[in-house]
Amino acid sequence: MRAAKICLFLFAFINSIHTQNVGEWKIYSDMKKINSAVISGAGIWAATDGAAFNFNFADSSFTTVTKANGLNSQALSSAAIDNYNRIWFGSKEGYINVFDPADNSVSKILDIYQSNKSLRQINDISVKGDSVLVAYDFGLSILNAKSLSFTDSFLKLGSFPAESKVLCAFKSSIIFVVTEYGIAVQKSGSTNLSAPESWNNYSFSFLPFASGQTASKFVQFNGQVLLGTSNGIYSFSNNSWQLFAFAGKNILDMKVYGTKLYAVTSSEVLTYSAGQTSTFYTSTSVPFTEINVASDGTLYLSTANGLMELKNSRTRFIYPNGPAGNLFVNMSVDPAGNLWIATGKNSTGKGIFKFDGTNWKSYNRITNPILDNDDYYNVYAAPDSTVYFCNWGSGLAIMKNEKIETINAKNSTLVGVPQNISFIAVPDCKTDSKGNLWILNTQSASRKPLSMMSKDKTWTHFSFSNPVLTENDNVDKLVIDQNDTKWFTVWLQGNIGLYYFNENKTPTITSDDTQGYLSTANNLLTNVITALAVDQRGYLWIGTSVGVNVILDPLKPKVTSTLGAALRNQTINCIAIDPLDQKWIGTQQGVFVLSSDGIQLVSQFNTKNSPLPNDVIKSITFDAKNGIAYIGTDYGLASLQTASIQSPQSFEEISVYPNPFIIGEDDTSLTIDGLIKNTSVRIFTIAGELIQDFKSPGGRVAFWDGKDLTGKYVPTGIYLIFAYDEGANNVKTSKVAVIKK
Repeated sequence: MRAAKICLFLFAFINSIHTQNVGEWKIYSDMKKINSAVISGAGIWAATDGAAFNFNFADSSFTTVTKANGLNSQALSSAAIDNYNRIWFGSKEGYINVFDPADNSVSKILDIYQSNKSLRQINDISVKGDSVLVAYDFGLSILNAKSLSFTDSFLKLGSFPAESKVLCAFKSSIIFVVTEYGIAVQKSGSTNLSAPESWNNYSFSFLPFASGQTASKFVQFNGQVLLGTSNGIYSFSNNSWQLFAFAGKNILDMKVYGTKLYAVTSSEVLTYSAGQTSTFYTSTSVPFTEINVASDGTLYLSTANGLMELKNSRTRFIYPNGPAGNLFVNMSVDPAGNLWIATGKNSTGKGIFKFDGTNWKSYNRITNPILDNDDYYNVYAAPDSTVYFCNWGSGLAIMKNEKIETINAKNSTLVGVPQNISFIAVPDCKTDSKGNLWILNTQSASRKPLSMMSKDKTWTHFSFSNPVLTENDNVDKLVIDQNDTKWFTVWLQGNIGLYYFNENKTPTITSDDTQGYLSTANNLLTNVITALAVDQRGYLWIGTSVGVNVILDPLKPKVTSTLGAALRNQTINCIAIDPLDQKWIGTQQGVFVLSSDGIQLVSQFNTKNSPLPNDVIKSITFDAKNGIAYIGTDYGLASLQTASIQSPQSFEEISVYPNPFIIGEDDTSLTIDGLIKNTSVRIFTIAGELIQDFKSPGGRVAFWDGKDLTGKYVPTGIYLIFAYDEGANNVKTSKVAVIKK
């Protein structure tokens, strides 16, 4: 009874604690490009280039399903709904995922993906009863919707070449198939469909100007099987195809709604009813690819700009909140924890994205007309919360307190490329310890690729003589170390390799400047430098096309060594340092996390063992305040909640969770939050017996597995937790109730 009172007393005074879901993945992606969609009664499901979403008709809410929710792929190509209200998604890689909204479970069918074929995309999925017809790049399969097992597969359809690409299939009393070579139709009465002779073949010669013609979809309308083609809709009768409607129209999709047939071209919604045809809607902007009709007659058109809802002559585009594109070229996190994303150069950029952990915002020419163009190749969030947008052609944009100013050829002494000195391409920028801004200016006609803008906006430009850097050199990847030495690369063109520069705190006096160049002659693995990062020890980490180099003492920059054995021969795309000084290294084969000294491989993440959208990592940055690693790929942005959280400067209070802490079955840990750097933790019984003693990993949180010093689970009871700094001058305490199962 006394124990029960103690627990009640403890729980009455426990503060509300927000847990850190360490190990939790989230995926954020642009879901506007709709590749397939299907009505599911209360809403519509869309398969997109950025995974899947559902739009609920009643409350206009969204549900997203990504790799973080169990899908194998973000790049979905097809969708269908079976008679059990499960959504079938096909992917560009050949995965079939069956999502059940009733319990949010995902069943995975990997047979097509695991084939030895180079092209495996699922092009179409259709359902007839318990039969699910899956059309893919080298054949057709029929699966049982109930058991999710393969009933049959067909790789040779009549006289068409074996393993022909199948675009779609349809089952009525017999099976109809569109291949890249023509139409295959099951012969009436045939049962062994694996035998090529069980199929009749129809080349596209029944279409006018047959060369280059194709077909898209089947529907059954008023007892007839109709085929949408690039030259109108055709019906199947007496073993032949006859023109039905819309001659000359490139029909991409069809749906039946009551007594009406809807068809779409890239720009029109067409209708057929009672022998009459009409054009229901015409678009002059975004192309259509597919059409769906809700039970109330509302049309949903698949486009590259989202689902276009056409209702009562009004239109709107529907897609969930997310980045405006799957473009994560470079990223940075500001002191408040906001993520900033640069999207591209050479007309591929879409401006700058900002993510506050919940909502997305875009900065581009439309939202902020002060911005000259949308080609922002890099972004840097400085310690003072100023954010610098590096533009490819228009210099810089500087944001402070949501106010933007631009730096370009008109209002600065920056000089652009020789062909057009107003075209200033800035690949990177950083601030030094004094708050001066350092800017890389690639291929500058002035032959001064490194510039400094002081806090009072005075400009100084620097040239390089050993070796000479000219307007032919592509500079990139700027970092500034703890000695205020600037490190940058030249790559692709010019004297490629690694450069360093220090003005010795006298930017206007060149006689005391230090500058130099490192290459394979100085033990670099290669001159092709792809990433730079300075860790908490002051080491310079150098990513290359064949692995990692490290400069242990930047004051002696010609001394290099090689670390990270796990990364040997890997192409390094990016490097980020977390609050525990671990190295997060993005490659062509996923993410490698190295210990602070670079010797131990702590973790490895790829598409096979994690929800990463893609193995080709474009960028990584770290939210030290909240312990979140952000990983950018071409198929979406992944975030991973980690225990690497920046520790406070001094103890305020510590909290523990979960409380009560249940041990004995699952592999769970108690989180101890609020620690400073190099905290020691001791855990005692109420009677004062020491049962555990350890040091924190180095950040804000530490973990206890519920075991004592001998490795055994402790018994049920109340335990006291003491945390103290290196000199034991600051001590904080907490309590936890442990329940042993």
